[in-house]
Amino acid sequence: MAQKRILVIGGTGAQGFAVVKALVEAKDPFTVRVLSRNPDSETVKETFKDYPQVELVKGSFMDFDSVERALQDCYGVFVNTDGFTVNEADELWSGIRIFEIANTIPTLRHFVYSSIDYYLRLTNFDHKYAAHHTNGKGRVHTYLDGMTSPAHPDSKLVWSVLITGPYNEDLIGGPYVPHIAADGTRVFRLPLGEGYIPFMTLQDCGAFALHMFQNREEWSGKTLLATSHFSNGKEIAETLSRVAGVKARYEPITVKEWVDTLPYANAPVSSMYPDGITVGQNFSMWWPGFANSILKNEGTRDLGEMKRINPNLQSLEDWIRETKWDGTARQVLKGFKDGGITAEMQQLRAE
Repeated sequence: MAQKRILVIGGTGAQGFAVVKALVEAKDPFTVRVLSRNPDSETVKETFKDYPQVELVKGSFMDFDSVERALQDCYGVFVNTDGFTVNEADELWSGIRIFEIANTIPTLRHFVYSSIDYYLRLTNFDHKYAAHHTNGKGRVHTYLDGMTSPAHPDSKLVWSVLITGPYNEDLIGGPYVPHIAADGTRVFRLPLGEGYIPFMTLQDCGAFALHMFQNREEWSGKTLLATSHFSNGKEIAETLSRVAGVKARYEPITVKEWVDTLPYANAPVSSMYPDGITVGQNFSMWWPGFANSILKNEGTRDLGEMKRINPNLQSLEDWIRETKWDGTARQVLKGFKDGGITAEMQQLRAE
């Protein structure tokens, strides 16, 4: 039997590449096609050098003609748009338009949309939680959630939504990287208070996406609120110290103190919109959701269910042991080599 082909939109980024790996390395692998703005670039070639079976095609998620061409002969599509390249309106439009196009492809059976928790909706639209990079995806999810699956009686295409959280990998090369004091202590200075972050390892993200494509009927018209583990600042420091054998501590700070440390705080959060809100403004509305444990308080994640779906679910301790992370910063995702950029923002430079 011929392998089913999946188009991965966003496949050159951190999350998308994890999904590609899971699909092609599965016991019963899928054929994978990746949409890339520049498939002939050295960066993309280096990224996929160990995966020659992956087909790279030119296009972008805002170029709908290229999306339609790339969807031809596909069984499924994984859609991860980049809210750090476009603004909220464009991300909302692209998600909806890609879904509309998907419904016209005769071979397509499964549309999987990668989303983020819609904090505005969870908090009765309280503006202090209005981080722009979460809103667009959240609204696309709301659009899909208002439809039956399939969306039309004559369609065989079903939709599913995978909601992820911040990556563990952000601890190595993102907004949670600790400062190393003169005595070697790893100091996590985060505006988290006593709140919890719903972390997701990239490995687990790929496993959840694979599970959804393998179980189309089970996830038809449904949302998977996924996480690898909840962790607060104190737990992160204590776990690193215990597992890696280094000194570590957590120091809660204010959001303003955290933003003031960012060298790019005044840069636009969306690279295509230089006059839009800044990185500092955006993340000032992002941290309160974690500090106030909105997701943990809402009970939106079931770790028992996550373990059932993915028996290899990684705890923070599991992940530290596997990555051999000792609290030092390094480049784990392409784009930026400093330790002060989020994994999502690294996709600004994804090809």
